[in-house]
Amino acid sequence: MRVLRKPVSVQTKWTLRYTAALFLSVTLCAWYAYDRINRDFGEDVELLLELQMREMLREMANHPGDETWLSEYAGNHVVQGEEGVNLGIAVIGPDGAPRVARGFPGGRVPPLPDESAGSASDKAYYDADLGGRYPYRIMAVRSPDGVVLVGIHTRRFVRDARHLARNVALALGVVTALTAVTGFVLARGSLRPIAAITATARRISGANVDERIPTTGSGDELDQLAATLNDMIARLHQSAERMRQFSADAAHELRTPLAALRSQIEVTLEKERMPAEYRTVLAGLVEEVERLADAVNGMLRLASSEAGIDPARRANVVLSELLDAVIEFFAPVAEEGQVELRREPCPNVVLSGDPTWLHQLFANLVHNALKYTAAGGRVTIDAAVENSQVWVRVRDTGVGIASGEQERIFARFHRLGARQDVPGAGLGLPIAREIARAHGGEIEVTSVPGAGSSFIVRLPVGQAKRG
Repeated sequence: MRVLRKPVSVQTKWTLRYTAALFLSVTLCAWYAYDRINRDFGEDVELLLELQMREMLREMANHPGDETWLSEYAGNHVVQGEEGVNLGIAVIGPDGAPRVARGFPGGRVPPLPDESAGSASDKAYYDADLGGRYPYRIMAVRSPDGVVLVGIHTRRFVRDARHLARNVALALGVVTALTAVTGFVLARGSLRPIAAITATARRISGANVDERIPTTGSGDELDQLAATLNDMIARLHQSAERMRQFSADAAHELRTPLAALRSQIEVTLEKERMPAEYRTVLAGLVEEVERLADAVNGMLRLASSEAGIDPARRANVVLSELLDAVIEFFAPVAEEGQVELRREPCPNVVLSGDPTWLHQLFANLVHNALKYTAAGGRVTIDAAVENSQVWVRVRDTGVGIASGEQERIFARFHRLGARQDVPGAGLGLPIAREIARAHGGEIEVTSVPGAGSSFIVRLPVGQAKRG
């Protein structure tokens, strides 16, 4: 059975990363400092050897071939050497025989780099193992009197370097522990706003969508995140309100025709009737069902338009061809109602959008104009490109709309004033406006009661271009 691991919190991850980064940085700095100090120790040793070598070569030049003086000189300097340094001096004659050896363990003479005096270089530094835990650092110089060797025991320097390394390691451990604690505290403080965001988000539900995530006003990334989430919650709240209102309006709009259908059916079933009467009732029921179907289809189209354009359905549409198709579709309706339907010359403009929705948009506007224009009236469509926008205007000479009702005509299922006696579900104009908004545009209306109305669809330049 697979064991589910508990996820590692962001706080723990930040702490570990912060500690690892600082540990690596401090370790590199400590290693560099230790290496630099160790090199300095080596340079100090070589400087001491070189000073001692210069003095000895100068004195040997003043006492050439004096073995007694050489022995006393070496003994005195070895005894007078600094405590813990353990200075050693040795001279190997031209014949390879030791002339003097003082200060080295057991009176031994350190070996030359290649074990032969004759092939020794003029000056050389090397380490010689004389049997102790720590080697001697040797400086060898060829002179007329042979090879002069000066050495210093490295115990003091090596022990100092190791002591330094232990202290650095101890300090590194303390710094790492303090870093982990500090990182944990800092991460906890930095993530406190996220905890508040999480707690608020868990409390938000369909019943309390008015609650918002608190912001600190600092303007940092977490504050921007909280503000963005608040904006998203506000949009979701608006969508939920629209959906709630939509559901209430739809239920109210469908309740009446359903009640009428039920009433007609119950009345018809109360007694036996002639076949002709049944046919009459069924014909009326078919008309009611068709109105119900139109209302349901309208609600579905409205819900689809609010969801936005499907990218797979976006295409280029020639405006003139689109308007010609709408006029051709409604020509029989206009002829039956004795209304003149015409289109003015249209600029060569290409729209980007859903061809079906764009046809529905202008079809709803033309249908609305024809419904409220009496016989002998006129419906005109014209278009133009102006101020980086393309607009299409549908004008009629119908009944017009009162100024107080011009915005309410876009409300779902609302049919105000003179519109109450005209069949319809009250969804044509709301659908048209939602389609325009889905394409980045808007619909404006101007009207004079008794003189007609003018609906203007505006689309931004990003959604249209000259052909």
